Amino acid sequence: MFINSSSFKPTDSAYPIFFDGPRGLNILFKMTRWSYELLRNEAQNSLKALKDPLVDHFKILFVNKVNEPSRMFDHFIRVSVNSVNHGTSGIETLPGQSSVLADSLYEKFCYGLGNRARLIYPQISSTQPWQLDSAPALSSGLIELSVGFLLDPDHCQRTVDRGPSIEDKSASAFFRRFWGEKAELRRFRDGTILESLVWNNLGPKRTIVDSIVSHVLNHHFQQYEQDSNIVCAEAFDRLLPQQGSTQPYMLSPFSATMSSYEHLSKSIRAMEGLPLQIRQIYATSPSLRYSSLYGSLADRHNLSERPIDFLIQFEGSPRWPEDFFAVQRTKIAFLSKVAESLDNDDLVAAIRLRMEEAPHELLENCCLDIKTTDGFIFRLQIYHERELGMLEQSLKGRVPCAAPREQIALAISEHRRRFVQRPLHTQAVNTLSTRYPLLSLTMRLLKKWRDAHLLSPHLADEFVELIAVRTFVCPYPWQVPGSLNSAFLRTLAFVAGWNWQSEPLIIDFSSEMDRQDVEATHTRFEVWRKLDPGMNRMAVFAASNIDPEGITWTDRCPAKIVASRFTNLAKAACELVREQGLKLKLEALFVPSLAEYDFIIHLKPNHHTRRSSFKNLQVDSAEDSFEAAINCSQSYIDELKILYGDNIVFFYNECTLSVIAGLWNPQAGPRNWKVGLDYSTRPLGGEQCAEQQVTINVESILHDIARLGGDLVTRVDQKPGRHGDGQSSCSRGGQNSR
Repeated sequence: MFINSSSFKPTDSAYPIFFDGPRGLNILFKMTRWSYELLRNEAQNSLKALKDPLVDHFKILFVNKVNEPSRMFDHFIRVSVNSVNHGTSGIETLPGQSSVLADSLYEKFCYGLGNRARLIYPQISSTQPWQLDSAPALSSGLIELSVGFLLDPDHCQRTVDRGPSIEDKSASAFFRRFWGEKAELRRFRDGTILESLVWNNLGPKRTIVDSIVSHVLNHHFQQYEQDSNIVCAEAFDRLLPQQGSTQPYMLSPFSATMSSYEHLSKSIRAMEGLPLQIRQIYATSPSLRYSSLYGSLADRHNLSERPIDFLIQFEGSPRWPEDFFAVQRTKIAFLSKVAESLDNDDLVAAIRLRMEEAPHELLENCCLDIKTTDGFIFRLQIYHERELGMLEQSLKGRVPCAAPREQIALAISEHRRRFVQRPLHTQAVNTLSTRYPLLSLTMRLLKKWRDAHLLSPHLADEFVELIAVRTFVCPYPWQVPGSLNSAFLRTLAFVAGWNWQSEPLIIDFSSEMDRQDVEATHTRFEVWRKLDPGMNRMAVFAASNIDPEGITWTDRCPAKIVASRFTNLAKAACELVREQGLKLKLEALFVPSLAEYDFIIHLKPNHHTRRSSFKNLQVDSAEDSFEAAINCSQSYIDELKILYGDNIVFFYNECTLSVIAGLWNPQAGPRNWKVGLDYSTRPLGGEQCAEQQVTINVESILHDIARLGGDLVTRVDQKPGRHGDGQSSCSRGGQNSR
């Protein structure tokens, strides 16, 4: 670019030029090629953010810090090179040598990575300060640089690189000089013979980008020292179960699940003899939207995972009954007919009509469990579009119903969640997962982080998925992440800085929302805050273009205390990443802190029983094919929730079920004694007074909890607090072990 410089004749230059003609000055004379590329990239991101109505433009552009390397770049390394042995000894000063090395690294990495990297940014380590009355410290002879990479997720996992044709002698010679022994000549299926590179046989902690960077450094810089604890772009992948997948960025862990579901759907659509035709089949399970932590359920033995849920909807007909309970009985008849039709299908190994336990009769409780020959268990339910209207009419009093209004309201909320919003959410997330391959890994890793910190029962899968989706559909102030490392850390950074008390979470899956839709969502959020200022029912508001109400996945859960802990844990994780940098041990982010809980229940790991020891409780062989084992730990937790759920908030990991943490409800503190308290109490103080004060009997309740667990509980640790007199530990029988 030139300003009033008609006499200036531009020449080819590898550096940016902004020439001021009257003063004869290149304004960008201090700017390197990579710093200009970074400046342009940030400007492009800012312009895109200004066009998005969902974001706070001022906060994105002027408040949020974007220079944290772990979130700014997809891949980040630190290189130390001997200033004598790498070929820059002719330059006298160390800063000059650093600039030469940075320029050389930039050129080599640009050629080596090709379109795998959208931006490469070398950064020279800053000079250490010294006192004015003393000389600067002598250099150690090492040049230290940090290099950040912005990767292209569509190309960075490519295993085969095609080079020049063998007929192009000069290009082939340069290719072989650059890659050394790694280059090889290959004939491809189209008959062409090309120089090529094959990136395979990688170690468990190495990726393709990491291998290319290491090869370039080894081949072109003879003596270098590289940090042994590099946080590479895909380092978090090894924390996820890949089930033998060689391409972690693909959706291969779910290929078996999706294939089995498609075959079962075809068998259901091909059924004959049903009274009505099937209109639609809806997927609702996390396994069918690429967000289940363990991928294909048939490849693991984790018993806490639910079966793979899906719905079928029959065509409309006036023969459907008008009564809600009659509709439920009609559904049972339809499911029995479906079971008869699938009984002779070669894909189906076993089938069972199941009536699930429900808190009250208005909740849907009939389903059909189908086990396929490849080991998957699917759970089928029927969706009837008129049920919701029947429940709403009962709530308004237009249709007589014996159930209390609270039960009707809960049934309406559960029906919308299960039959209306979950299919829409699954379809939207499924579509985005195919568009952004990293989204699946990010959702799974975020769920693993949630489970590791004992938040499994409080944060719904769909809510966690919405937070992960935001990193991709609204990535500002950055671009769409190019690695799992940056995607996960940016997601944690959002949670850490999210003021959920005054800011709603708004997700636009398909870029359909305009400013009026956003303002309407903010209005609904403000109305909820006025109706529920104490945030007892709705603490977190999470809306989307397919769910503008905003409380589908956060109604009554998480509570305020859980939402605060969620953001505080994210802040602690971000602070740990900032402090340790490249020395970070990834597992440290997934270690739970138990110091904040009032008591800890330790359970025996993997405590399952395959068959009951009592003859009358043993199931037959057909049912045993569905129930691989009884999860005693989960049954124990469910019982604790029923008995003490009003007075204790329980925290646990659904996958491991080895520790149950608890917090006492503050409302169970000291109070005046009265008849009918729903928890065990003890007098507060030994002297009689006019109004006897009582408090929750911590010791008695903890001993009852240990006794209820039996052999399952190894010990219960109590933290000194406002409800207890001191720290203690009790065993399963309620006897003190300390």
